[in-house]
Amino acid sequence: MADTPSQRPEDNDSFSLNRRELLMGAGGVLLAGSLAACGSGSSSSSGTTAAAGTPKRGGNFRLAVTGGGAKDIMDGQSIITKPDQARLMTAFETLLVYDTNYILQPHLAEEVTQNKPDQWTIKLKQGIEFSNGKTLTSDDVVYSLQRILNPKLGLFGTSGFASLKPSGIKKLNSTTVQLNLSYADAGIGEQLGQYYNGIVPVGYEAYPAPQHGTGGYILKSFTPGQQSVHTRNPNYWQSGKPYFDQVTITDFTDATAQVNALEAGQADAMTDLPFSNVPVIKGHAGLSVLVSKTGGWLPLCMAIDLTPFTDNRVREAFRLMVDRPQMVEQVLSGYGTVANDLYSPFDPAYNHSLPQRVQDIEKAKSLLKQAGQDGMTVDLHTTNGAAGMVESANVFATQAQAAGVTINVHNDPNYYGDQYLKLAFSVDFWGTRNYLPQVANGSIPGAPYNETHWPPKSGQGSNFLDLYHQALTQVDESKRIPIIHEMQALEYNYGGYIIPFFNDLVDAYSSKVAGFEPSKGTLNLTSFGNGYTTIWFT
Repeated sequence: MADTPSQRPEDNDSFSLNRRELLMGAGGVLLAGSLAACGSGSSSSSGTTAAAGTPKRGGNFRLAVTGGGAKDIMDGQSIITKPDQARLMTAFETLLVYDTNYILQPHLAEEVTQNKPDQWTIKLKQGIEFSNGKTLTSDDVVYSLQRILNPKLGLFGTSGFASLKPSGIKKLNSTTVQLNLSYADAGIGEQLGQYYNGIVPVGYEAYPAPQHGTGGYILKSFTPGQQSVHTRNPNYWQSGKPYFDQVTITDFTDATAQVNALEAGQADAMTDLPFSNVPVIKGHAGLSVLVSKTGGWLPLCMAIDLTPFTDNRVREAFRLMVDRPQMVEQVLSGYGTVANDLYSPFDPAYNHSLPQRVQDIEKAKSLLKQAGQDGMTVDLHTTNGAAGMVESANVFATQAQAAGVTINVHNDPNYYGDQYLKLAFSVDFWGTRNYLPQVANGSIPGAPYNETHWPPKSGQGSNFLDLYHQALTQVDESKRIPIIHEMQALEYNYGGYIIPFFNDLVDAYSSKVAGFEPSKGTLNLTSFGNGYTTIWFT
């Protein structure tokens, strides 16, 4: 996206977005001059924090978070489940951050500039320390990016930096790093703002190694599958923050137990309030509900290379079985909007021209008969990893009966174990993300969480990866959007996702906690209180 039609990125050695384009949530070239002008890098919730009164220090903030298990991790650059997200956010921060409107802002970086299509420059803020007192420098940025790129670690962000090779990361001075890409890539800025691409100190390793980040808290103890305790970072760089003395994060695989903990005063906040419980919590003295209209989605995932979904007629039939408005009402209790089997609704490149899918049982039955699968039975795997995952499976199973299909729902508390990503049919959860970064995470070979095993190696859709690379290298938005539309059409017609709706994030908290506000972003509870730095006890 260029400033004006006559000022194309390829015509200039250095360029940036104007304020209007930044406010539109530009998904492509993302640049420093505009970013630096948009804020000092303080949290996106600062306005609400000020409005809620003077923050107070002290106390132990107890978070009841959905899901998790014995394979819980703590890594400044990787997550699998929501407890992993919640723990990562205590200690690790990124160069850029998405605010509550899902617009990028500076954070650890003072500037991030795309000098030319295949080169970016990062300039750090000064005076930032890690929790062990070490000063943040360019060496840490170089190490962090090289660690993300290490194929042996299999980190969440690796695929998003495919255009960046370790040899292309150059330290210019103690606060400046230059990224020299293998090919033009307009999406680097977005990747630098993904919460899992945290900046870690040189030599960093995942837990059980010491967890020193630039964030507000230091890991004190951690029992995977159960609980972690985090204490205030005395070296935190944002003056006066954080406010809590301690943050305690507890896993809950059972939603009822999670709600009970909040109601009994054993937790101060919880992620993923079951939608059916919203009226009860709203009527409970001393408790509040936080509803965020996000681009989050709970896909039904059909692995296109596993029986019975190798036949696209079956995949199309399954998409036509879904009564989407009914799913919104029965799964979300109305806390969501109908979707059309495409993700990233806030992306300016979202293709609104594709016909809205509606339930068509007769056509679904006809397609299944053509495929020799009429009267079929299939297993659908799910878990309480996010609000609505189990309910989605159950409601879909009921709807599929009209087409003569039997769905056996398996609610597995160990879903995110060794079988994850190897299942023919499953439910998962994703948060808000623009299209190309989401593709990098879930819809290309090498993506960390490719539930549908897309794209196919041959036939319709096999050119998807080529289109993805074309879109990344095209810094002119007017030329990039048609490429993305072609990609979206392939996923819409031949992909493995059923996306019935975009779900609101619905969380709950004690009214004695201040600083939360609705957010379009990826993470619960205003990005966990922006790393637990903008919330406090009243």
